[in-house]
Amino acid sequence: MAIGAALLAATAIAGITVYTNNFSSKGGAKELRHAEGKHCEKGWRKKAKKVVVRAEKGKTVCGYRPPVQGDAKAPDHYFKATEKMGKNTPKSVRDRVYLGIGVRSAKDTGYELWVFPTKRKFKLAKLTGGDKPGFLAKGSNKAIKGRGKANHLGLKATGSKVIAKVNGKRLAKTVDRNAGNVDGSKLEVMLGYKKNRSKPVSMTVDDLELQVPNP
Repeated sequence: MAIGAALLAATAIAGITVYTNNFSSKGGAKELRHAEGKHCEKGWRKKAKKVVVRAEKGKTVCGYRPPVQGDAKAPDHYFKATEKMGKNTPKSVRDRVYLGIGVRSAKDTGYELWVFPTKRKFKLAKLTGGDKPGFLAKGSNKAIKGRGKANHLGLKATGSKVIAKVNGKRLAKTVDRNAGNVDGSKLEVMLGYKKNRSKPVSMTVDDLELQVPNP
């Protein structure tokens, strides 16, 4: 069942879950709206009760937003999603495909967690409107599950602190001394591939959850 609202307060009682969506219905799947990327498609698998995101070709990120956001700049949010690389993603491009989630997102800014399943690597990206993102942290972690298995991603931003998790394990905890230049209020799930290619890639999305995090 999906529970939605157009706006959320930037601050609220700590630990409160304010949005969930397990895509048990087609209506729940429709709540995800296209945010960025060309040659992107979104569908709903009725039997599996999951959203499918497909990037047909090119150098692109296919991003989608749930219908919730902060009503002020740079809200304190803890966003979670379960994502899995599509089994039909060609072997020749799998290593460059990442699954991601974003908080404090705007058109060209935000914090994003990228997970590369086949390499079991991650990057905690900071977008500030330039051509290339900066990275607050990156590395490898055995908690990241490989292709064919779902990864539960979590990204928390509280003040200047940013924490990234996968499958309940912490990947990174950082303090951004220049957090003021990331002041978006939206959320995003994304399928990324940064190189030009002619073959399609895909992922499934499930179990969205947004909390106002503990201080």
